[in-house]
Amino acid sequence: MEVLHRLMAIARTGTLLVRGDQHDSLAQRYTKKDAIQESKQDQDYFELHRLLLRIKEENQLETPLYTIVFSAADSTFQFIVTSSVRPYYRHSYKNYPQALLSNWQTGGTLDSYRDENGQWLSAFAPIKNRSGKVVALLEADENFESFAMRARQELWRNASISLLIVIPFGLLLFNYFARTFKRQEEDQHLLLQQKEEIESQNEEIKAQSDLIEEQNRDLELRVHERTVELQTTNEQLANFLYHSSHDVQAPIATLKGLYQLALLEPTTPEGKEYLSRMQLTTQRLEHMVKTIQRVHHIKTKKLKFDWIDLQEITQHIFHRFEKQNVTLKIMNQESHKIYADVELLHVILEELLSNAVQYNPGKENLKVEIELKILGEVNYIVIHNNGDPLSPEARKNLFTMFNRSHQNSDGVGLGLYISSVCAQRLKGKLQWDESCMDGVSFIVQIPAAG
Repeated sequence: MEVLHRLMAIARTGTLLVRGDQHDSLAQRYTKKDAIQESKQDQDYFELHRLLLRIKEENQLETPLYTIVFSAADSTFQFIVTSSVRPYYRHSYKNYPQALLSNWQTGGTLDSYRDENGQWLSAFAPIKNRSGKVVALLEADENFESFAMRARQELWRNASISLLIVIPFGLLLFNYFARTFKRQEEDQHLLLQQKEEIESQNEEIKAQSDLIEEQNRDLELRVHERTVELQTTNEQLANFLYHSSHDVQAPIATLKGLYQLALLEPTTPEGKEYLSRMQLTTQRLEHMVKTIQRVHHIKTKKLKFDWIDLQEITQHIFHRFEKQNVTLKIMNQESHKIYADVELLHVILEELLSNAVQYNPGKENLKVEIELKILGEVNYIVIHNNGDPLSPEARKNLFTMFNRSHQNSDGVGLGLYISSVCAQRLKGKLQWDESCMDGVSFIVQIPAAG
């Protein structure tokens, strides 16, 4: 049945997103009925509740999703996490189908069964921890009466539509045949005339088709020429920008030398202030030039893919920020390998960590969390910080060049652009997580294989 296949797909997909260790830890901490009475009472419960609610809404389910564990003490299943607003933590599920227990390890479907809450169609799948042990079941239900009512409504609607189509069509068909026999002789005469007209029109159409083909060939040639011109122009512009940034380094070095010489000369307090501003402007100009050269290098470098330890490279980058009151937390304690260009991956993580620090100066207890998720053929690297959220204005052009996405920014506005270019060169993409409600999260998507 189609509805059972759909419920099974929802249940199995959901178990891939639920972290079994997190769920098991929650169930071990709270062993009493109604120990959790509000969704936000426990962070683990709240995260799992939000995940189930998102799965329910995305799949347009009418019945809440929930997880259950078996209680050997009273031989019943107990509800743990639900997508409902109000938890019913460790309430007993007494009249449960025996298939839940017999298929605990594999999951399955339940075709039209009845319990104390009504008659249901269900599917369930096992939730496993990192060691592969089943710690709970995720169950997706649909009320049988609601399903049957929708089926009857669909049947009546289809029957009504069929009648509305068949009756007028039958009348039209009868009228058509009645007139057809009457006009048959007239039509034969008209066919001869139309045949001559069609032959004439076919010759005209062929001439127009030949003309269109010739115009298309000319258009393709012009498009190719314009494309070559555009590519050449872009390459010239990139080379101009790169060489210009190199040429600017000499005047910058001269300015820095003049500044050092000026410091040796006696001057007024106002003069010292001007010199300080000149130094700061020179430093910012030098930083901008180096950043532009970095963009050119990233866009033109030859990629070298290799297996990279995410935890190792993250720890190496984080050493730069240890003295800035920042805490790093790597969610995946086990080692995970990613197939990518080490330099580009290093740039992405470095820029995102730098942004977290730069846009939250002086923030106490700034925390950066990095987590790797592997779904199918894609690696998802989630970089989250608990700093100030992005303003609506900053989100409009988040990954464009020279866009400063925060009022505290004193950079050149190329950090997120550089990270996005690196992700694109790795055949992936960089996204801002709109669902993050407590801080700022970015998601880097990279193919699991090179």
